[in-house]
Amino acid sequence: MSEAVLRIQKNKNVTLPLWLIKLFHVGTGDFIRLEETKDGVLMKPAKLVDPSQAYFWTREWQEGEKEVEEDKKRGRVKKFKDVKSLMADLED
Repeated sequence: MSEAVLRIQKNKNVTLPLWLIKLFHVGTGDFIRLEETKDGVLMKPAKLVDPSQAYFWTREWQEGEKEVEEDKKRGRVKKFKDVKSLMADLED
């Protein structure tokens, strides 16, 4: 297990060591959750998702997004000039 001593800098900022950034897969703008424990402070990555957007991050939705991107890449898409044309194509 690795360890680091961090200095509190101006404006109360700390700089995480590179090994920790790589371990947590975090970068600029990401969030880290700090929790008080009986042994000290536990630090772990935090993913903040607006509850109204949570569906977008489900596995099923993300799999659908990948499928759409693959369809677009392979040209399996159609464009319509208006809704009437789209509806006509759906009825065929």
